[in-house]
Amino acid sequence: MERVIRAVTLEESRTNPNVPKDLFQDFDISYLVTDVDYWVKRPSAAFFADCCNEFWWVSTYVAKGLWRREILYALDHLNRYVRPMLLTMLEWKVGIQTDFSISVGKNSKYLEKYLSEQCWESLLSTYADGSYEGSWKALFTMGELFRSTAKYVADHLHYTYPQDDDQRVTAFLKHVQTLPLDATKIY
Repeated sequence: MERVIRAVTLEESRTNPNVPKDLFQDFDISYLVTDVDYWVKRPSAAFFADCCNEFWWVSTYVAKGLWRREILYALDHLNRYVRPMLLTMLEWKVGIQTDFSISVGKNSKYLEKYLSEQCWESLLSTYADGSYEGSWKALFTMGELFRSTAKYVADHLHYTYPQDDDQRVTAFLKHVQTLPLDATKIY
């Protein structure tokens, strides 16, 4: 990637003719550069597929943790593995809409500027409240948001969205959610 230097400044005591000369005089050079290294990057087809795979298959671990009543395990997988894939997909959508010419900031902190109000509210609703019911709701909302965003990205970049994985995993998640706590078989 090309690095663009917008300006260079020279400052400190050696640059000022009004400062008395001594052996400690020095100067500093400052470079003002673009933030191009931090711009959202266009994903390869393989990276897109990996993101989808990670999102859908790790979602099953969240469901397993919720069914087992292991909230910390479930939320760890939701927030450490599944959520980053959702945020990555949202960043790619923004990248497409801006011709991959912006940064959404560290931890996606500027993402709100580029998402519709509905999309932003949907994203915010995925932050679980620590309850089992709220965590299930967050997981399914993340699935809906990921699905719509990934289909948008796939369509615009001419990639293949893994619809079969989505449908199978979503059906599995719904099934696990309704399993009695004393179940001895998944199916």
